[in-house]
Amino acid sequence: MRRKAMNTENRKAMTFVEIIIAGLLMVVVFIIGWTISSSFTGVAKVRNYENAIFLTNQAIEAIRAARGREIGVDRDGRKNTLIADFHSSENPYDVKNGDGFVPVIEIGGVKYRRTINVEEVPSDNPDVESGLKLVKVRVEWKSGVDGKSVVFETVTAHCDLW
Repeated sequence: MRRKAMNTENRKAMTFVEIIIAGLLMVVVFIIGWTISSSFTGVAKVRNYENAIFLTNQAIEAIRAARGREIGVDRDGRKNTLIADFHSSENPYDVKNGDGFVPVIEIGGVKYRRTINVEEVPSDNPDVESGLKLVKVRVEWKSGVDGKSVVFETVTAHCDLW
């Protein structure tokens, strides 16, 4: 009995097995934390892409709703067109109604720069106007993870002839 009591009194250190188990538990806790952190980063990336898709769709739907003359093209330089509205943040209609037809939009601390290019597609017959426009919408932002520039671009066509 005395020998058993001495062994428990003299034991002041952890055994090798206890150290291994404690280390494994720490590794498991670290892996769980790292996995959760990675999933938050993935959610932020997906949210940024969703915002870019929304901004692209907003521009395309506005162009589809407008008549050909109201849209304008990049090279004509008119101020009363939808393209001029998208490229300027000084239109009072945007400020009052919050349409978002501005070149830089900030959502959730991320600044998205949207550029819209519209080009006339020439007709094969010089006597007939094609009425077809090539529309390119590009949304660019900086990634919150690594600070690199990310681009989402959509290209579509718009025809105003019936």
